[in-house]
Parts: sequence; C-alpha cells; structure tokens
Amino acid sequence: MNPNIAALLNLVVMDAIFLCIVLAVFGLVAGTKRAAFAVMKRNFVGYFSNPTGYVFLCIFVFLTSVAAFWPYEFFNQNLATLDQLNYWYPLIMLVFIPAITMSIWAEERRAGTDELLLTLPADDFDIVIGKYMAAAAIFTASLLFSQLSTFVTLTILTDGGLDTGLIFTTYIGYWFVGVTMIAIGMVASFLTGNLTVGFILGALFNAPLAFASLADSVVGSGEAVFGINFAELIKESGIARPFDDFGRGVISTSSTIYFVLVTVVALYMCMVLIGRRHWTGGKDGNTMAYHYLGRIIALVVVTASAVVLFRNRDIVRHDMTEGQVSSLAPATTKLIQNLESDRPIKIDAYISKDIPEMYARTRYELVNLLKEFQSEAAASGRTIEVNLFDEIDLFSDEAAEAADRFGIEPVTRMVREQGSYQQKRIIMGAAFRAGLEKVVVPIFEYGIPVEYELVRSINTVARGERKRVGIVRTDAQLMGGMSMAGMQMRPIEKHPLVDELSKQYEVEEVSLEAPIGPGVYDALFVVQPSSLAPPQFERLLEAIKAGVPTAVFEDPLPFARQDITATGEPKQQPGGMFGMGGGGQQPKGDIRELWDILELKSTGSPGVQYYNSDIVWQDFNPYPNLDMNVDPFWSFIDENAPGVEPGQALSAASPITDGLRQVLALYAGTVQPADGATLTHTPLLATGTASGTLPVTKLVQLMQTGMEGLSGAIEGPSPNQVLAMTVEGKQTAADPSAEAEGGSGGDENPIRVAYVADIDLMLPVFLQIRADPNQATDLRFQFQNVTFLLNTIDWLTGETDFIDVRKHEPIFASLKMIDAVKETASMDVRAKRKEFQRQSEEAIREAEEARDEQLKELREEVTELQKKSKDGSIPRPLIDAKSIEYQTKSERLQRALAVKREKFEREAERNIAKIQRESDQQVTAIQNKVKAYAVALPCIPPLIVGVVVFASRRLRERENISKSRLK
Repeated sequence: MNPNIAALLNLVVMDAIFLCIVLAVFGLVAGTKRAAFAVMKRNFVGYFSNPTGYVFLCIFVFLTSVAAFWPYEFFNQNLATLDQLNYWYPLIMLVFIPAITMSIWAEERRAGTDELLLTLPADDFDIVIGKYMAAAAIFTASLLFSQLSTFVTLTILTDGGLDTGLIFTTYIGYWFVGVTMIAIGMVASFLTGNLTVGFILGALFNAPLAFASLADSVVGSGEAVFGINFAELIKESGIARPFDDFGRGVISTSSTIYFVLVTVVALYMCMVLIGRRHWTGGKDGNTMAYHYLGRIIALVVVTASAVVLFRNRDIVRHDMTEGQVSSLAPATTKLIQNLESDRPIKIDAYISKDIPEMYARTRYELVNLLKEFQSEAAASGRTIEVNLFDEIDLFSDEAAEAADRFGIEPVTRMVREQGSYQQKRIIMGAAFRAGLEKVVVPIFEYGIPVEYELVRSINTVARGERKRVGIVRTDAQLMGGMSMAGMQMRPIEKHPLVDELSKQYEVEEVSLEAPIGPGVYDALFVVQPSSLAPPQFERLLEAIKAGVPTAVFEDPLPFARQDITATGEPKQQPGGMFGMGGGGQQPKGDIRELWDILELKSTGSPGVQYYNSDIVWQDFNPYPNLDMNVDPFWSFIDENAPGVEPGQALSAASPITDGLRQVLALYAGTVQPADGATLTHTPLLATGTASGTLPVTKLVQLMQTGMEGLSGAIEGPSPNQVLAMTVEGKQTAADPSAEAEGGSGGDENPIRVAYVADIDLMLPVFLQIRADPNQATDLRFQFQNVTFLLNTIDWLTGETDFIDVRKHEPIFASLKMIDAVKETASMDVRAKRKEFQRQSEEAIREAEEARDEQLKELREEVTELQKKSKDGSIPRPLIDAKSIEYQTKSERLQRALAVKREKFEREAERNIAKIQRESDQQVTAIQNKVKAYAVALPCIPPLIVGVVVFASRRLRERENISKSRLK
C-alpha cells in the first residue's frame, strides 16, 4: 500500500475513534436532554448555513497553515512536527474562539430571542450545554479541516513517513484547548448583549490562560515569597503546561483532567449567569450572589487541587508517537525507579535561541526527555526538579548564570544555513546536582545519544560514589605523557575516551608497581599489554587470574600509533637526553602467557623472540564514496558484509554488541579459543566470508615496497575471522598435593575479560565522528566504535542498564522531500566540482606542456653547448649567455604559468560558488513553493463550500418571489 494512503487511513481510524467517543457523549446528552439537542442543532446549522461561518473557517485554516509552515524555523528544524503552530496556536485561538462564542448569547439578546429560549420547557443546564455543544461542534469541524490540510502537507514533505500518532495527539490537544476556551468565552457572551463587547471580553477572559507561560517576563522568576513562587504558580495554571504533553505526542491523565475541570468550572459559571434572573432583584439577591460566588470559589479550589494531585501522580501516560520520541527506554525507567539516593536531583538545562539545523533534533529530544524524566520521577516517588531555560539569548542573565555557576558557555560551530557557511555560537548544556555531587554536560553534541547522557549524569550524581576503572600505564599512554619514538621527544595528549569514561566512572592510572587484587578496581583497561615490562606484565596476569574484570586491547600492527610496539616486535630502549644516545632492546611481556590464561590462540607464527599474529583483511566496503578499495585491511564489521548470518558479525549473544550496526577495525589481528578450552568464549566482532589473514611480516614488506603485489601475497579467503571476544569462567589453579589426594586440584578464580585484537578502533577520530557525524557529509559514517568501547567497560563493571539505554534510538519523522532535494543538489554540486577541478587540472597540465615545449629547443641547445665545451671548442661566455637566456625564459614562463594556474583555480572556485549558489536557490525555491501551496490550497475547500451554501441560500430565497418583483 502507498505510504501516503496508509498514513491517511491510520489517521482516519484514530479520528474516527475519537469522534465516536465525542458523539457518544453528545448522543447521551441528546437522548436525555432533548431541549439541549434542539438548541445545539439550531446553533450549529445556523452557523454553517451562513457564508460568514465559512469565512471564519477559511481564516482559521489560513492562520494555522501560516503558523505551521511559514516560519523559517520549520525548515531549519527539518522535523515533521507542529512546533511552530504549537507556539502560535494560543494567539490564533484568542481570535477564533471569541468569534464563535461572541454570538452564543449576545446575539440572542440582540435579536430578542433570549426570552423565547428561557420560556422553553427546559432548564438552565439544557440551554447552556446545548449552546456549548454547538460551539464545540463548530470548532471540531473547523479543526478537522485544519488537520486534513496540515496532514496532507506533512505527508507530502515526509514521503509518507509522517508520525501520525504525533499529529493526532497534537490535534487532540488543540481540541481540548479550544473547547476549554469556548467554555470561558461563553461566560463573556452571557455578560453582554453586544457582539463586539462579547468578542473583546472573550479574548480578555482567555488571555490569562493563553499567556500564563510568559509569567517570568511579567512577574519575574525570582525566589519564592512566603514559600510560594508566584511566577511558577501562574505558569502552572496556564494552558501551555497541560497542552505540552499533547504537543509532544503524549496523552496523560493530568493534562486531560486539567482541561475537563477548567471547562466544568466555566460552564458552571455560565449556568450561574443565566440563572441569576431567578434571584437578582429579590430581597435575598445579594445573599444568593455571595452564595454562588462561594460555590464558584470552592469549585475552583477543588479543580486546582485535583490538577496538582494528578500532575504529580499521572495514572495514565502513553506515548502515541510512532517513533517513541517522547518516552524513556525501559532501562531508563528502571534506573530512575532504582536510584540509590533519595536526595532531590536538580537539573538546570540551558538552550539558546536560533539552534542550527544539525542540532535541532538534539534540542527537540533534549526538551522532550527532560520533561519525561520529571514526570517519571514524580510517578516513582523520586524528586527530579528540572529548570529548563529555553530560547535564551547569548548575553542574557540566564546565559551568564550558566557560565558562572556551571561553566556552560557558548560554543562555536561552523554550520551551513541559508546558502552560506557561518560561525554560530550556541548554548545547549545541562548541570546535574544532588547534594554535593555535580556533573556538567557543557554541550550536547548532536551525534551523541541524549537519553544516555541524561540518565548517566542523573545516576552519577544520585549514587554519589562511582565505580572505579583503572587505566593501566602502557606505551599507549591513554592518560597522556611523553613519547621517545623516532629518537624525538613529543607530548601525547590524554585520550578523549578517558574524559568520556570520567563522566560515569572514577578513572585512575595504574602503574602495576604493586599487585592488584579483587575489589580495588571494578575494571581494568589495558591497551597493548605486551609493551609492559615483565614485572608489570606478570602483575597484570595475576590480577586477571585473581578475577579482576579486564578489557584487553592488543594489536599486532598499530596502524595509527606507530610509536607503540607491535605484539611481535621487540621493544626498543628509549634514547638519552633530547632523544640522543641510548638504544638497544628492552624486555617486554610475551602475549602468549596471557593467551594461555584466557585459553586463546591466534593465527600467525613466532618471530625471533615474540609471536607474530596475522593481520585480518576483508573485501567489503559499505561506503562507495570512500576510495579505499586498495586497502582491504580496513575491516568493516557489518551485518551487511558478504556471507554474514544475522547476529554474527556483531554478536547478538553478547550485550556488548547486540543491536550495534557497524564497527571499523584497522589492521587488526585475529583471535580464537584454544583447543580443549574450558572457559566460555563469546565472539564479539567477526568478518564475513570474503576475508582472511596475511602474515604481518609480508604486510610490512608490502607497505615498504608498495602494495602492488598484495593480490599475489594473499593466498585465499579464510572466512569469518574473529577480532574480539569475551572470556568468562573459572580457572582452576593446579595444586599437586590436592591432586594426589584425589581432590579437584586448587581454588577456582573467576575470569572476566574482553579481548580485542586491535587498538586502532579506539582512535580519537571515532569520538569526533560520533560527536559530529556531518564532518564527513558525503560519506555519512555509521561507525559505533565508541559505543562498543563503552559497552565493553559497562559489561565488565556490571553497569548493563546503560548498554540498554544506548540501544534506545527514537525515530524522528524528517522532511524527506526537502532532504531529497538537498541531496540531489549536493550530488550535483559534488559532480560539477570534480568536473571543474578536472578541467582546471587539465588546463594547468596543458599550460605546463606548452611551457616545456617552448623551453625544449633552448634546453637542448644549452645541453649541446655544454657537451662541446668539454673539448674547448665553445667559448665559456657563450655557454653562460645561453644558460642565462634559458634561466630567464624559464622564470618568465614559470611566472606566466603561475598566473594561469591562479586564474584557472580562481575560475574553478567561482564556478563552484555559482553552482553552490544555484543549488541553495533551488532548495529555497522548493521551500517557498511548499509554503505557498500549504497556505493557499487549504483555504479553497471551505471557500467552495461557502460559495455553494451562499448560492443555494439565495436560490431558496428567490423560489417564492414572483418574477415581476425580481426585476
């Protein structure tokens, strides 16, 4: 089925269910209150039998379409949401709702039909509820027109990928806002007999609820007075807070009850106003007025209490979005419910205005999740106070507070917007506090899972005490240091992975100068353990045998870190002062001793002293734009690799890799269980069938002489090479005396190790790609190396809940049509850029050939003279003169060539800029066309219906009029 039709049917079914519920309520009233039904029918038919009603309907659809699609932020955000309409909707309602309610009772008084209504065999409730149901029905019909037009526009923009659940719940929220404001507007209509005054009063009475969210700018957001924060109290009483749930795709008990109770209070006030004719003017008129005023105040107090009660204890809270963008992962909910501390947790989040498109989705998710964290915490009896400072200016007091208190400062990012690259400064950070504990996330990078950052920070401050991870000091020097490789001293920066781990753990450097027993560290992290000196290496082995969970990364050929000694290479003695002197070999660990403990082996052969593991190759490249076909030693561990079974490349049997999509290893080794192994070995990363191994010695020779002979060096495929695995179980330490007595032979110690035969998969560039995926826009890398590393440490420390949180990826509905236009334009720009560069290079090459051709004859003449000068037949001055002539002409032609090269390059840049400008204009033209159609077309259906109604009405009026009177 066409996705557009499927989305439409899905929405129609949801609307039908909702309308059935509404009609059931109306039917119940109509069945028990016939007078109310008669009043409703009279008002509803009267509204839509008049062309004026269709004019108002057309205006309503026009305004909602303009608010939804005309702002630039809609396309900048690139999400199929109604955020812009949500912002302007209260203002639209302040115009449209009074237009409906102003005539509900004021028109009856003006026409003198109010006395007729009051003399009907009906009570006050019948009249009020009938009027209300008529207005609600009029508004519902108008809302359906708006929903249909909005849905069609978004469906086209998303190519059928629209989140119908989000659109449905958002319009349910619009409906609740509208019917609540109708009840309030009716109060204004019952107070006056003038339509204009009724309209103005209707807008004024609804304005406080509509603008309550702006209380901070009026009352101020200072400290509480007498324990009451009046700004917060006013904001809580407005419609923005309860509507926010619906606008984010969540149906909640608290929001529904708010609108229902406010509507009931307003309708009761209408009944008091219509019923005051019974007691005003009498001797007890004032007493009855105070009596009903007391009733209203009591009802308001009960309503406010009920709203507060249900807001803190949502009975039902259901995320209707198809991508689950407004709900927490089950693991996150579990972590919040099981927080180890009862201390209140405070979250101060700061988000600036004008967020770039690449960060728009992160901002949307951050705001959604912060609100869900607060709701989930309230439901589980925890206290998470969220102070969200959204849409702040870079130089506002809030921005200054963020910088002074938490160190959250504006960061500068290079972004492309509105056809040009520009530097933008943004604020999007948060501080988490609980007691004396504090964690600050200075910037939520758009490539990092927001939910993971939030739940990790909350759990860290709530727990107070973090688990400890020891980084073993090896040649890799993850904590930073100095390197003497190449007889030259150079500094090594601290690895960014250490900062990432520090957000969750207490990270310390371990020198292994003393033994490490269980309980000292929750996990050890050791990179290239074979580079350790024998005493330190032996202590590492003892720690592993003692049961200390350890992540081991051992690389037979460190590709990007050539200062690290490879597994099979001898370790060179550091040089002397300033890299001078020294030399010779230094003893180091033998990795085979570790393999014996873990019951592992690797394909390869012994070197002179150490074991040389083979290097894994794989003929698979998932990125056509990445020119890497000549280097098969970049192993893309991917489920789409040839010959890979589901859950094999990235093992579904381990929580470390279950759910991952792709990991990249560079010049990695291979590992497999030893024969007769008793420990449990679970493969983590494996290649496909088009893979194999190559001895490291052959590879090094090829790298030195050139890779042309690579195909001949590879003997043949050896499929499904394993690059990493976990090792678990209990190893029995031999005890000869126990064996002699027939015992088991020793104490059993737990082994818990993750072994990875590559260290290049943790290069800093992978953390950069994770934080900024758009730095390689043409390639769109999907590497999850950082997630693999974090999952490994969490598995070792037992923090598996965070692994599940990282797997939760909400699905956002984006504007695929605009994305397709941008992608097509971008591909066109790339193709033409390559063509212009090719033409420029060709022109430069031809100019160089022309220069060489011009110099050829003169150069040959100089060469011939130099040959003849050996026998003395050619005078030296003549040779020098020719040489100077050649040099002068060569320099002149070289300058001319430089001028031509600069001209060609400038011309290419100008052409590329022109193509880029035309591409941006094309995208802007499509956006403007969408705006025009989205605003103009929805107005046509109600206008056509209005014209038909007007024409039919005129025809009916002329039916009984004689032709002579029509002249």
